[in-house]
Order: sequence, then C-alpha cells, then structure tokens
Amino acid sequence: MEDLSPSDLKSVLHSKRANIYYLQHCRVLVKGGRVEYVTDEGKASLYWNIPIANTTCMLLGTGTSITQAAMRELAKAGVLVGFCGGGG
Repeated sequence: MEDLSPSDLKSVLHSKRANIYYLQHCRVLVKGGRVEYVTDEGKASLYWNIPIANTTCMLLGTGTSITQAAMRELAKAGVLVGFCGGGG
C-alpha cells in the first residue's frame, strides 16, 4: 500500500466534507494503513473504518482511547479531534 502525502488527503475541502464522528467506549488505531475504531461485542472485536479524507471532526467521549499513530494520520488529513466526556 502506498503512502499518501498530507496534500493528497486534504484534497476534499473542509466545507465539502460530510462526516462528524462521536465515539465512545472504543479504541481508535491504525490497522493496515487505515484509521479504524474497535468495539467489543461479547467475545468478538468489531473493526470499523473511518474515512479520514472525508471527515471534518471526531469527538472522543468517555471510555475511548486513541493511539499516537492514529492521531498522526488524523492530523495529516486535517481532521479536528476533540475530547469530551462526563463529569460536568
């Protein structure tokens, strides 16, 4: 798989990007060169791809962890990441 440069990932204007994600109780990581989030359903782990080139922002709620590699890829794609949660 070839590496994408940051300019390739920013080819979609922010005003035209369609996705805003709110994630909680999951892990965000890089697997196979893609940013994914993992949820646990019983004994199985479910992996879901995040299309970062078409994502405006990602909000990480309670119980969410993110790897340094995932943050690096999100930054290269120009995705705004916010941390939010309970506790007032």
